[in-house]
Amino acid sequence: MIRITALLLSLSLVFLPGCSKKAEKSFSGSGIIEATEVIVSAQARGELLSVDLQEGDHVKKGQILASIDVKDLKLQREATAASLDELEWNGKTIEQDIAQAAEAVRQASLSLDNLKITRDRIANLYAENAATKDRLDKAETEYSLGQSRLEAAKKQLAGIKTRLSTLGATRKKTTDTLKVLDNQIGKERVLSPLEGLVITKSAETGEVVNFGSPVCTIADMSDVWLMIYVGENMLGKIKVGGKARVRIDSNPDRSFEGAVTWVSPKAEFTPKNVQTRESRVDLVYAVKITMPNPEGIFKIGMPAEAYIEGL
Repeated sequence: MIRITALLLSLSLVFLPGCSKKAEKSFSGSGIIEATEVIVSAQARGELLSVDLQEGDHVKKGQILASIDVKDLKLQREATAASLDELEWNGKTIEQDIAQAAEAVRQASLSLDNLKITRDRIANLYAENAATKDRLDKAETEYSLGQSRLEAAKKQLAGIKTRLSTLGATRKKTTDTLKVLDNQIGKERVLSPLEGLVITKSAETGEVVNFGSPVCTIADMSDVWLMIYVGENMLGKIKVGGKARVRIDSNPDRSFEGAVTWVSPKAEFTPKNVQTRESRVDLVYAVKITMPNPEGIFKIGMPAEAYIEGL
């Protein structure tokens, strides 16, 4: 038994340096763990009635995170709706005025036609010495007055139509304002856009927020990634979809599966906060390694090392 144990120990001493060299060879770089972070903002303005979250909370998609007092928006909507009702009433009145003005134009046009017939008849009689000059002048005058009445009726009709057109534009603008207000009022509740972990709480109950004011930041921790930087001599061996292993200090005896999901097509100087095997002045390429995080072991900002298979 003692001899078997000694033999196994000697074999382990023989093979361990080889394994260490293999791991050393596949080392690709180190960096920090990152995740998708979403800043959740208020979509309406008003006082926060409640903020139902704390940093570290796990929230689900669609969960209510905060409630906003939108009473000012509701009052504004009531006033806008009242003005729209008044515009609608004025619109009906103007439409009635248009109908009356159009009838006036029709009557003036018929009257002018009759006056023209009369003038032409008297002009023929005058040409045959069957009518006096005064009678012809009177017919001409009445015809001219008829023309003036028709032009005035047409101008009045055009003016009323312009008023209706202006009213229509105002009515559309007011209707659009109502839609915006309804949309904002409908967003009095701040909902989580994704399932994740609250990493920052940016507002408290009682604060007044505006459209776009941040309420919290949520991170999707289901998948995380590590950004490393490699030199051109290693770039040809790294492919998107390639397997990788990731190690972290908090679990030194474990390595975690990952995959290369992006390789930068553009070289850059090594970032100061990243350690690589090349000189800091060398040009390097960013490589993104993504890992599933079902156990929640990975934390944002955690240092990690990446080992890409095949290097």
